[in-house]
Amino acid sequence: MPGRILTAGGLSARTERSERLADLTAAAGAGTYLCGTGGMTYLDPAPFTARGIAVAPFLPPAAGIWASARRVTALWALAHLGPAGLAARLRALAGAPDSLKAAA
Repeated sequence: MPGRILTAGGLSARTERSERLADLTAAAGAGTYLCGTGGMTYLDPAPFTARGIAVAPFLPPAAGIWASARRVTALWALAHLGPAGLAARLRALAGAPDSLKAAA
């Protein structure tokens, strides 16, 4: 399924960092904000909670295609695999609890 392109001109977002991210996540229609370990150190979950958006920490496993992903942002996997490929990999990880332990 192709993604939607949202242009900044059509979006309203508050200026505080976490509020802005929550606003943009809501504008994209997402129910979860995927956040890397760097972002988790400063992210305030309150604006997301207020909008009913979950915040999910993302730390890729250390093996396979994910090995180099720890050195880049969480978006690396999305850019490399595409939305369908990333969704398939995440579903596979969710079905293999031992793999999820490696990602934690």
